[in-house]
Amino acid sequence: MTDTIPFKIIVADRAVAAVPLDLELHDNGVLLIRDPVVVQILVRTHRAWWDTGEELTHHPASDEAPAHLRPVLKALLAGLTDEAAAHRLGMSGRTYSRRVGELMTALGTTSRFRAGAEAARRGWV
Repeated sequence: MTDTIPFKIIVADRAVAAVPLDLELHDNGVLLIRDPVVVQILVRTHRAWWDTGEELTHHPASDEAPAHLRPVLKALLAGLTDEAAAHRLGMSGRTYSRRVGELMTALGTTSRFRAGAEAARRGWV
């Protein structure tokens, strides 16, 4: 797992690569690259970056989410906005954000996506 990648890329049959024309806005089109040397360089760069990521650890399924964080985890998995989740759970937005932070700390992650993946690996969901 890695928090960032240097650029997005799509490779077809190791012969054609597509990269965004704008690395910040992904809906501005793509550049198709057919030069085999350039495609190979892009693939190797992307793979090397991916290899610097860390393995997700597996925790026993008997591990349970702390009781006060279970509703927060369910709200995150439901895809609710922070505002909607806080309202549904009857707490302030600040309290909800703090609990999300507690949940990510308990899971040893720094992103919500990784928190969901780690919760699933632990059997919390």
